[in-house]
Amino acid sequence: MTSIDQIVVINDFASASRGGATVIALQAVRLYRRLGYPVTYICGDAPTTKLDDMGVTQVTLGSDALLELPARHALMQGLHNPAAESLVADWIRDNDTRGTVYHLHNWSQILSPSIFRALREVEDRLIVTCHDFFNICPNGGFSHFPSAMPCQHRSLSARCLVSQCDRISTARKYWRALRHMRLNSVARFAENRATFTFLHDRMLEKFANSGFRAKNLVAIPNPVEAWTDERVEAERNEGFLFVGRLGHDKGADLAIKAAGAAGQKITLIGSGKLGTLEARKNRDARVIGWQDREGIAEIARHCRAIIVPSRVTEPFGLVILEAAMSGLPVILASHAYLADDAVRLGFAKTFNIDRFDQLASLMGQLAADDDQVGQMSRAGFAGGHALCHTPDTWIGAFIDIFEEKLHSSGRAREPALRRSYA
Repeated sequence: MTSIDQIVVINDFASASRGGATVIALQAVRLYRRLGYPVTYICGDAPTTKLDDMGVTQVTLGSDALLELPARHALMQGLHNPAAESLVADWIRDNDTRGTVYHLHNWSQILSPSIFRALREVEDRLIVTCHDFFNICPNGGFSHFPSAMPCQHRSLSARCLVSQCDRISTARKYWRALRHMRLNSVARFAENRATFTFLHDRMLEKFANSGFRAKNLVAIPNPVEAWTDERVEAERNEGFLFVGRLGHDKGADLAIKAAGAAGQKITLIGSGKLGTLEARKNRDARVIGWQDREGIAEIARHCRAIIVPSRVTEPFGLVILEAAMSGLPVILASHAYLADDAVRLGFAKTFNIDRFDQLASLMGQLAADDDQVGQMSRAGFAGGHALCHTPDTWIGAFIDIFEEKLHSSGRAREPALRRSYA
């Protein structure tokens, strides 16, 4: 049986400030290294000293994200990034061994669909983690952004193509549809030998029910660690918290407006023009920028609950469980995949994303009810871990898949449809 020689992690970005998917990709690198595996990190932007400090070999493209490029360049590079394809294909040609395994995270902001063509020869040793919906949905969110409503159309169906769902323009919707057609052509999902992993059972089911034709599908929830080891005594606190990108898709504006309507203070951790603009309309809204885990923990210790009002469907929502496991009650949009479980376990309240008044009302209720907040705080602190992996069980699930793929390489396999929970 071939053993793992090295692990290659591939992602658009190397900086954790680029969002949750990159945070998770970097956590995987850290855990692979902790287990003693040599790791190469291939990404679209620039190298980082943090990866150097872990002893990780970095192979970088040095590109900016599509939204930071001139429009014409972005349009072409988003459809096909020849430099990214060559970067990965050349590395494989020069360094691949029978025991080299590959873990692809996000590709949609720099690397482009062409990354799948570069990885074609090593698909039988590849895991693709779907952090969002770009492998099945042209706009990546299964959302109609102008109306802030979840989308139920089948990808690239007639209804999908005529739906003006893009947050910016009709032209960009059609460009994204064109890119998705190219993705389907290049990735050949029906024949692809990679294992595709998803953050929740409902996410896996959404892909399968929407026409995703890859055969090897596994649900592996993200690992979560609480911000604090001791329970936040939320019932003693005042004010609400928002953690995330301060954009329309994450609902930062909804959090600020609802806090104003409920007469409550709110602290926003993150960056983005939308949050800054909206905060100027509410003197009780404070935007403090990105914070590390210690910084978030210090602020969370003084808050009463966290608001997660994302307009897009959150397939996992790391911050939901980070907060709950620290003792913060959660108010979140009802279409989040964790919503039903969070309510069942008693640490969350939900609202319909198109009912702003419900969000403001829930904030008012929790601001006034110490007993309820205390019960929710204790429920999340005690039970939130049931919905996620620990770091060790999470990375172990990927190692198990890699070892199985190496063992099965070169002989026929039955399609897999399964889950992997802590």
